[in-house]
Amino acid sequence: MIFQQFRHEEGGCLSYIIGCTQRNVCAVIDPQLAIEQYTAFAGSHNMKITHIFETHAQADHLSGARALFEKIGASVYYHESAHASFPVKKVKDGDEFMVGNVRLKVLHTPGHTADSVSLLVSDTTRSNDPWLVLTGDTLFVGDTGRPDLDGSAEKLYDSIFGKLLALSDSVEIYPTHFAGSSCGKAISPKPSSTIGFERRFNPALQVKSKKEFVDFVMADLPVQPPRFQKVRQYNLGVIKDPPIEKTYNMNELQITVEQLKAKLDKGEKPVIVDVREPSEYKTANIGAKLIPLGEIPKRYTELDPKQEIVVHCHHGGRSQRAVEFLYEKGFANVKNLVGGIDAWSQRIDPKVPRY
Repeated sequence: MIFQQFRHEEGGCLSYIIGCTQRNVCAVIDPQLAIEQYTAFAGSHNMKITHIFETHAQADHLSGARALFEKIGASVYYHESAHASFPVKKVKDGDEFMVGNVRLKVLHTPGHTADSVSLLVSDTTRSNDPWLVLTGDTLFVGDTGRPDLDGSAEKLYDSIFGKLLALSDSVEIYPTHFAGSSCGKAISPKPSSTIGFERRFNPALQVKSKKEFVDFVMADLPVQPPRFQKVRQYNLGVIKDPPIEKTYNMNELQITVEQLKAKLDKGEKPVIVDVREPSEYKTANIGAKLIPLGEIPKRYTELDPKQEIVVHCHHGGRSQRAVEFLYEKGFANVKNLVGGIDAWSQRIDPKVPRY
């Protein structure tokens, strides 16, 4: 078996090639729009792409599944609940596919979306036991998929605790996202893990009941990017024109506290927005305009999209979500303050209280 993970910094995405070098065939899972990376890899290993799997209809980035289908003719596979407007093959829970000597078994794992699947992978030349599972947006390293876009927290619980955690602790997990994605709220930057490690240390899995899990995964969710549903429709072929040019690179939407201080010292006047809660603002602030994260979708019109805007919170997590939202709303010069007000207090102005 040959296994290749492709890391896409824009949007914190991961895609995969899994193949059989004995039979010279391979499958692509969750491809990005730049399909040349997959055809080049397959060609360099003398393999033919025979299957294209989508773990669900993606909403955060432009999929390359249709482009691959049109270029090489390999079939695209979606769960039977997805409704695509181009030729796809439908899969259901329990379906198995042989890609040479590699077996891919479909697990229907709804929750993030209704059509979410995970792919259980076995190298039959070594064992029929599963070696790894591609978890899509159902289970991440250190997190789970957010269920508020087109899914159900209750079904997410059933999928994770009823199917994925039923697997052996040694089974490796490979999700479709790492830190930087909007599809979770606290995803680790590490792009792989094991069932056993996540069972023990993933905060979302340390619950004692379904209700506790639902409450946990629904709390403090990031602001929904406004174009998610249109991206999903484009990836399914429902609309013709892509609603975004590309998945944005969060690394380009960051500013350090030192860089902000240098701007201020030069007399530049970026608009600084604080997305913490009022109680936090009273404890410590740097004089920014206060718009709590939950109010951003209603109050973003108070900001001028032509101005330079720097957004901060306590450590940088909430402000990153606000930056994603504002960027997709057309704020081209918006940046997240890395480390937030805590970093400002430590490295720039110790008079600002830490809390």
